[in-house]
Amino acid sequence: MNEALFSHVNRLQVEGGTLEYGVTGKPDAPALLLLHGIRNTKLLFAPILPALAEEYRVIAVDIRGHGNSVSQGPFSFEGIVTDLIQLMEKEQLEQVTIVAASFSAVPSQMLAIREPKRVASLVLLDGGYYSLGEVPGFNREKVVERLATTRFFSVEEAERQFAERYGTRVMPEGWMREELVKKEDGSYGYRLPREAFSAYFQEYSVHCQPELFQQLTCPVLLLLADDSLLSKEEQQFHRQAVATYQEMVKQAKVKMILKAQHLLMVTHPQETVNEIHVFLSK
Repeated sequence: MNEALFSHVNRLQVEGGTLEYGVTGKPDAPALLLLHGIRNTKLLFAPILPALAEEYRVIAVDIRGHGNSVSQGPFSFEGIVTDLIQLMEKEQLEQVTIVAASFSAVPSQMLAIREPKRVASLVLLDGGYYSLGEVPGFNREKVVERLATTRFFSVEEAERQFAERYGTRVMPEGWMREELVKKEDGSYGYRLPREAFSAYFQEYSVHCQPELFQQLTCPVLLLLADDSLLSKEEQQFHRQAVATYQEMVKQAKVKMILKAQHLLMVTHPQETVNEIHVFLSK
């Protein structure tokens, strides 16, 4: 799977183990650092990797706790930032655009503030502009329990359920093997441990928006899923959150992909790539 999508797969020694990431594209082109959503892996970007590789040097990471990367903590946004700084140093990335999906959009902004000369711009894929704890109906304990105890009969069943949920079969066969682990009873559950689910969701729930957002200086593209697919209450919340984000991050450009679900790169890969191209060409 990795061999089909990446020119090579590298491993970096970090606290507690190794960080795995795939590299593809043009070695001398502008660099893109791709960060997946929670419980996913670098393979989440499979639908857009080939198109991005035509124009950029692409590096897609298994964030700590995910995929083939270290399964030990600390599970924190600061820990993610530290891991990524080490990766940029190893790969000699003088400047990079970060493309971050969902929860990883928060540590990506933290990294942009920590390393303003290295992070040229940010593309936030439907995340990072609000505190999860303020989302109507969100209950961290229940969500952690549900995800930590989710079980599938097989990898194939997990991939089928994913395809049904997102209404598409663009993901390559077998892509969830790195996202899942076989349990003692023979079933499959998410590789991300319970303590990581709890810690990452906790940080996403309470991160200080004004303190974070007002320090951003690089160009930002906030690329949104179609909020008409949400409940009225959720829609109102997200629209207000977007407006507040734009007030604090004056340089942010906001675009919405019609009919797209939360994982934009899966439901609308071509539109996602097009928006990234347009943003970076400016």
